[in-house]
Amino acid sequence: MRERKKRGVSACQCFFFSLAFLVAASVAVARPAKTLSTKSATSSTAVKRPGRQDDSLDPKPAPDLALRVGGAHKADALAHFVEGMAFEENGEMDRALEAYRKVLNVDPGQAQLAARVAGLLIQQDDFPQAIDVLKDAIKANPNNAEPYQQLAFIYVRYLKKTDQAIDYANRAIALNPADAEGYQRLVEIEVAAGQEKKALEVL
Repeated sequence: MRERKKRGVSACQCFFFSLAFLVAASVAVARPAKTLSTKSATSSTAVKRPGRQDDSLDPKPAPDLALRVGGAHKADALAHFVEGMAFEENGEMDRALEAYRKVLNVDPGQAQLAARVAGLLIQQDDFPQAIDVLKDAIKANPNNAEPYQQLAFIYVRYLKKTDQAIDYANRAIALNPADAEGYQRLVEIEVAAGQEKKALEVL
């Protein structure tokens, strides 16, 4: 009988011990789940509070995507150049010139663009402005022959100043002796000045 009582007591102890262990284990397992659910609830409320992030409403770009100042100026200049080309295609020369000048304000050494702007200004008979644009291009990039050739053309054709035209043509040749256009320009100037012998010497 004592054996039965011992077995009954040990069975009860084992049962209560198992029950206590299961309760403790379930409490331990339930607690992290609760903390996780509260964390996820707080994180979801934290996300919901400010609303969905919309970068289009933020005037500042993300710091890692922002251009440096020089890069931003070049990007603006490129945008103005494309805009100028569109205006020029549509025949809106005043607006095209305005857009091109914005590009030249950022980078006046763009010789090809300066020559293009000068050409548009010549079409409007605005020779002083055309000369200024080309001289600014020369100041910014003195080793480019194209603005000198354009100046030579303006001085001989429109201003009838052959001495200055010859000077600019010679500078263009000195900068780029392999360019046949510089020699052609000089020959045209010499012929226009009535000096065919000098024109033949150039050839």
